[in-house]
Amino acid sequence: MTTHRTATPPRPRGDGGGTSVAGTAPAECPLTSRVFEMVMEPAGVHVSQARRTTVTVLRQWSLPDALAEDARLVVSELVSNAITHGSGDVRLRLRHDNHELRIWVTDDSTVPARRRRAGASDLGGRGLHLVARLSLRWGVADSGRTTYAVIPTLTEAPPCRRTMRSSSDPTC
Repeated sequence: MTTHRTATPPRPRGDGGGTSVAGTAPAECPLTSRVFEMVMEPAGVHVSQARRTTVTVLRQWSLPDALAEDARLVVSELVSNAITHGSGDVRLRLRHDNHELRIWVTDDSTVPARRRRAGASDLGGRGLHLVARLSLRWGVADSGRTTYAVIPTLTEAPPCRRTMRSSSDPTC
């Protein structure tokens, strides 16, 4: 069984989603964050589903294909590790804000993911090295249950133009 949940903060009402002063264009502030969550049974078939779903979600969020490909590989490695070495259902969470894409994969095992040195003939043992190369940073949280990676998306944040000065508007 696989479940999905997406959350996108509501956009403000109005013509352009921002505030404006008479005779000026509305403020164009980027969406602060987008979240997608998916829960999977620990079965190998769900790795490919997580990869495909990740690419689909990131395209919906208008992220570039190159970034989606990096995220797809990171998700593949983290979900594979959770299924292979973890226990219980596997939870994938993606969150994109204006500066980075965060990927969390959680299972019920408290044994933290760790990099290992793979020999030339070993079939495995390179996944977290790949995650480290594709990510700004990665780590383990939640007493070892969650492995996360952060991929920068700074180039994707459109500039936020303020059309009126207001100390009550924290996002612009």
